Amino acid sequence: MGCWASKDPTQPDPGSVQKREAGVEAGAKGTDAPKTDAAGAATSRAALQFEQHTPMLVMPLRKFKEQGRIMKSTKEWREKVLGRDLIVYEEGSDKIVIFISHTWWDREFKDKTNDPKNVYDVGAPDYQKGEKKDLKWRIICDGVQRLIDKYGLAEDNVHLWIDWQSIYQDDEKKKLEGVKSLIHYATLCEYMLVPTEEEKLSGAAAEYTEEIPGYGKRGWW
Repeated sequence: MGCWASKDPTQPDPGSVQKREAGVEAGAKGTDAPKTDAAGAATSRAALQFEQHTPMLVMPLRKFKEQGRIMKSTKEWREKVLGRDLIVYEEGSDKIVIFISHTWWDREFKDKTNDPKNVYDVGAPDYQKGEKKDLKWRIICDGVQRLIDKYGLAEDNVHLWIDWQSIYQDDEKKKLEGVKSLIHYATLCEYMLVPTEEEKLSGAAAEYTEEIPGYGKRGWW
């Protein structure tokens, strides 16, 4: 299994290297050092092109690891973590945010919070049972750790944005606001990480995200 990461989420990086077991190849806009004026200005211009309809909610990597899985943003869960483990990202913050870009793997999953009248309200980003249960969570943790090790990032400063827990899943109005804000969120992130099930990417998929099996054709952000 592997991850693909780009330098700038608004301009996917054409280069990548494959590594087994949640490998990651990454390019970075920077490390923990302050952004240059030019880089900051470029980010600001990109952000202004896309609207933000609701606050960007991120989770510290340490908390993401502790919870042991990707959580679904439901009222019951938010009441426990919002403002504590799931926090609002402030533009200009020194937090390093990684945008997790992916597709649903457990496409038939339903629970009590799904709307039975909505045929599209189904699925989960990670496997919910069986041998592969929480596989994506493990791949993300490993991939992010490789980024930290490679670029010398301060682990306590690393935060993640991942849709299933950063966008309300049980409130259609809030959910739509989050979806409409996706590109803006991406412009605020230092890295974009694409978790995949492939142990190795070859050919065009090794260089272009749109060629990654099960991911690129959907064009998910």
